[in-house]
Amino acid sequence: MPSVTPGYTFTGTTDPITYTKLNLLAQPTVAAIAANDVTTSTIADDAVTTVKILDRNVTTTKIALLAVTSAELAANAVTTAKVLDNNVTLAKIVAAAANNTFLARSTASGGNYEALDTTTTGLGFYTGAGGTITQATSKATAFTLSKMCGQITTAADVLNAATIVSATWTNSLIAATDVVIINHKSGGTLGAYTINVACLAGTATLSIRNNTAGNLSEALVLNFVVIKGVTS
Repeated sequence: MPSVTPGYTFTGTTDPITYTKLNLLAQPTVAAIAANDVTTSTIADDAVTTVKILDRNVTTTKIALLAVTSAELAANAVTTAKVLDNNVTLAKIVAAAANNTFLARSTASGGNYEALDTTTTGLGFYTGAGGTITQATSKATAFTLSKMCGQITTAADVLNAATIVSATWTNSLIAATDVVIINHKSGGTLGAYTINVACLAGTATLSIRNNTAGNLSEALVLNFVVIKGVTS
């Protein structure tokens, strides 16, 4: 039977214990690990490191369903490039009704967008998009108002009966394909005028016709909105 050599003294790491020093008849072997012998409870916490995992061997099926939660994601970890195209829906952005809803911001607060229901909020421009201008001297005097909506107050000079007067309106937001809706809101005789806007690039022509049989000297208050358009 094998025995330890009498009187032999081991001297640390430079003099390892080998099977010959123990007088074993042959080099001992380690028995193979039987299938399923290494269980979860056998593996110490954090014992399986990245370098111990064979490349490309952690597949989707090895990751538990719904195992990656918000807590596992670092701040700003999910970038635009990681989001599949056409997979961010309106429902993922805001709680939106199925119909009559669009995404916009109705208040100048923290920059958060809201699902606005057009059946109650209407469809159009919100605070900050508009502006006002009062025309100087005459209804033919050029003026500048670069806004998508707002109010124009004309000069109060005389406009002869059955006569058209035109003024150049500089508006950097207007394109040649756009349409301007303009209405006579107040000031002067409602229904007495025909008002038209012809758009060009960055400018437009405002034309006003006195449809009555008499001369009129009135300052007209006109509300307008610019509707963006294209030809193709």
